[in-house]
Amino acid sequence: MKVRCIQLFDSAGKPRLQKDSWVTLGKTYHVLEIVQDQSRWLLRLIGDNELNGPAVFRLEQFEIVTPNIPSSWIVTRDKDDSIKLRPERWNQPGFWERYYDKDPEAIRIFEEERRKIIENDP
Repeated sequence: MKVRCIQLFDSAGKPRLQKDSWVTLGKTYHVLEIVQDQSRWLLRLIGDNELNGPAVFRLEQFEIVTPNIPSSWIVTRDKDDSIKLRPERWNQPGFWERYYDKDPEAIRIFEEERRKIIENDP
């Protein structure tokens, strides 16, 4: 699945007109995860600076370019009633904490699944 940035928001969720350091208006990004969290839809993707790693953005910032859902994704419902569509291997408890703590195995799993997502929708 790919999306194109059509609007920029600040950290409080208010629209802004200037440049953002994470994403660029008009640029297309691969979606790594979709989250429905209470009344919001969020997308996890890697923005313009790959060194920042994946981040979560509001769906309203984007338009869907291609709706392809990778075959490795599963749907889960968490204890807080949030619904997530993401690779099954990222669904393990503590995965994102290990990834951001630079655990080599979590990074390897992340990159393998990211590659599958990109290959699914080049």
